[in-house]
Amino acid sequence: MATPSPSSSLLLEGRPPGLWPPPEWKKKTKPQAVTRDWADLPRDALLLVLEKLHQVDVLRGPELVCRPWHLAARDEPSLWRRIDLRLSHLPDPSSVWRFHEMGCAAVRRSRGSCEAVYSEGAIDEEAISLLVESAHLLKSLRLINCIWINDRICYNISHLVMLEELEISNCGVRKFSSTCFAVGYSCPHLKRFRLSSSCFIKRPVWGAVDCEVEGITRMRGLRSLQLFAQTISTTGLAAILDSCVQLDSLDIRHCFHVEMGDELMSRCSKFEILRLPHDSTDDYDLEFSAPDMSTESPRPRRMRNYGDEGGAFLEDVY
Repeated sequence: MATPSPSSSLLLEGRPPGLWPPPEWKKKTKPQAVTRDWADLPRDALLLVLEKLHQVDVLRGPELVCRPWHLAARDEPSLWRRIDLRLSHLPDPSSVWRFHEMGCAAVRRSRGSCEAVYSEGAIDEEAISLLVESAHLLKSLRLINCIWINDRICYNISHLVMLEELEISNCGVRKFSSTCFAVGYSCPHLKRFRLSSSCFIKRPVWGAVDCEVEGITRMRGLRSLQLFAQTISTTGLAAILDSCVQLDSLDIRHCFHVEMGDELMSRCSKFEILRLPHDSTDDYDLEFSAPDMSTESPRPRRMRNYGDEGGAFLEDVY
């Protein structure tokens, strides 16, 4: 018996002979991946992307993607209306020494529109000078671990007359009496003030106690005051309570020179929030170390130059 040809077999199956191999045998081609041109992203969408990033990341990476991204990160002041630069946002801890350069860059990019600054190590005296020159609307300035600043910032910070909130925390073992004095006279809208140290050091009778009290007593509109590990005395606290009559929140934890007698306790009982020197620090949000309660601690000393030959000697700070 003769074997049927392939064409006759196809006719028997009901398929025309021209369709061979069957359609289901044809090689299926994979769909091509859709490529996105990020450079053509609309400006509004691009700004939404940048707003969701940490500002440290904006300064370090996205602006290097392409020119449109660079221009958006550099030339859009709305991205820098609230500056938030924290050490925890740095992916590479070894670059911390350049962090203050990022602070200056962020202030420049705000172009005078900055209303709030939260800086954890990124702001120095140069950045504060830039704020004074342009950020006339600045209402909140929080400086944490900014080791490049000292009491000389009083000359600039007194020009930030719209300030409503000021924080100077863990910025080295320094006094900020002149800064407090300047702010007390020049910032009538100030409502929240925080001055914190990382360690309380007990001072003997000749020590520097109540250095910042005179300035704080000038902050008549204060609603919230936090003094952590400060060398404020019982008399100093009483003077502050006499002057800052609008206070409703007081935190003086680790201010161990203050002795809370019945009269002071009675005056402080009206506050909505009250933290006393020996109260728990479980909810404290910054790093600190155990207090040094020894009055025999050596006096802080500094190097002072003299003469034309570059000589120097050590003198007591207090």
